[in-house]
Amino acid sequence: MTKYKVALFDLDNTLLKTEDASVAALTYALNQDGVEVTPQAIVELMGLPGIDMARELGSSNPAKTIDIFNERINQEVDLIKEYDGIDEMFAGLRELGIEYGIVTSKLRRVFDDEMRSFPKIRAIEKVVLSDDTKKHKPHADPIEFGMQKYFPKLNRADVIYVGDSLFDMQSAHAAGVDFANAGWGAIPANDFSEAEYILKTPTDLLEIVK
Repeated sequence: MTKYKVALFDLDNTLLKTEDASVAALTYALNQDGVEVTPQAIVELMGLPGIDMARELGSSNPAKTIDIFNERINQEVDLIKEYDGIDEMFAGLRELGIEYGIVTSKLRRVFDDEMRSFPKIRAIEKVVLSDDTKKHKPHADPIEFGMQKYFPKLNRADVIYVGDSLFDMQSAHAAGVDFANAGWGAIPANDFSEAEYILKTPTDLLEIVK
């Protein structure tokens, strides 16, 4: 008997290092709208849906900005990398009989485009995307949607959510599930003192879920 039966994961800067690609693409998109922005300002909002990030960063037309971003990110895909230890983590979860899925703020079409370069991530069948809910992180809705769709018979105590941002933690706690901070992708200055767990490496999760 394991402590958790399901592990749900954020995608950006949790399973894949997308920070550099996202900063480059969003900077370009905002510049088209005449908005100058620092990389740090973008990083601090990661975890929110793109349109909310664009709005917070001063875009006069957030929808257009994100359309430009979505086109540009495909040119930055070489900047996206898989973190060391992710494959071993998934293999360990399978050995323990723990199911897993993804809850991300990406739109489906962006997810589909980007994941062509990452077939192992694309092969994960249980995925919640921005298109699936009206409310997004930090609200509970994305995680609750994932639990109801894929694991309707499980209790919240059986589920752990792994992510890198404060928005991930807030979403997990709003949904009533434990949160593990992906320390390898998180912003060091952020306060994760309310997280149930702080992970240094992906495989650290295996000891926790046991």
